[in-house]
Amino acid sequence: MLSIVIPIFNQDVRPLVYTLMKQCNKLNINYQILCFDDCSDQKYKDMNQELAFKINVNYTEMTENLGRSKIRNWLGKAAYFDYILFLDGDSTVKNKDFIKNYISLVQPDQVIYGGRQYYPKKPRAKKKILHWKYGTKREALSAKKRKKDPYLNFQSNNFLIPEKIFKQHHFDEKIVGYGYEDLMYAYQLQKSGIQIQHIDNPVIHDGLELNNVFINKTKNAVSNLATLYKSGKLPSTRLTQMYENLKQYNLIQAFNWVYKKKEKNIEKNMLSDDPSITLFNAWKLHLLIKDLTS
Repeated sequence: MLSIVIPIFNQDVRPLVYTLMKQCNKLNINYQILCFDDCSDQKYKDMNQELAFKINVNYTEMTENLGRSKIRNWLGKAAYFDYILFLDGDSTVKNKDFIKNYISLVQPDQVIYGGRQYYPKKPRAKKKILHWKYGTKREALSAKKRKKDPYLNFQSNNFLIPEKIFKQHHFDEKIVGYGYEDLMYAYQLQKSGIQIQHIDNPVIHDGLELNNVFINKTKNAVSNLATLYKSGKLPSTRLTQMYENLKQYNLIQAFNWVYKKKEKNIEKNMLSDDPSITLFNAWKLHLLIKDLTS
């Protein structure tokens, strides 16, 4: 019936796995939970190794770091039930009917994305505000909003896919580091005419990054975006559309002039207690322009 696959990197996934086991057992379905550790620090391995002795759980430690795309492909290939549920290791499931909601909607010819949420209260650690605010405003979207652009609003943190579809569509392992492997995967599905159904069945994203870490990961993501955009492999995104609009009206030079005047204030704001997502997006656009015009 259901294979649940979880890539792990420096996370204690035991609470997540035990929650999923409880729900699957209650439904009395055939299931497996595959947990592949992608070279985490030893303290996390020590925590998670107890999962290797649980019924219906396969806990495996990789001998080298595979990265975000490759680890998901390995997990998907190792799964042997008809449907595969991909979950990130930094997820928390609060809904008691989380598995039931997915099982009730499975169809052999479509993918289902359940969404993600963030805790409503600001994190106590002020150095994690930027990630929390960006995620809350830009990623924690209802199914109704996501359906307006079902492929652009797909993420790989919480989705169910028929095993036969995954056999034909793997994550692009040429995309390294952080960023846009989700969108490239959705684009593959779109080109093949495979629908993505959006539902309100979210997990809570627990893995908030420190501001400086989130900023560095975003730099990597924008660099990936620039590479994909130049190769012509990627459909239009919000950021590339902004770039194209500036280019169409010959406003790139004007944008760069204004940005340079405000650059110090923008970078200071990103690290503040109340960062502006508008300014953060301006910073991302500046990075994209720099990558595309250098």
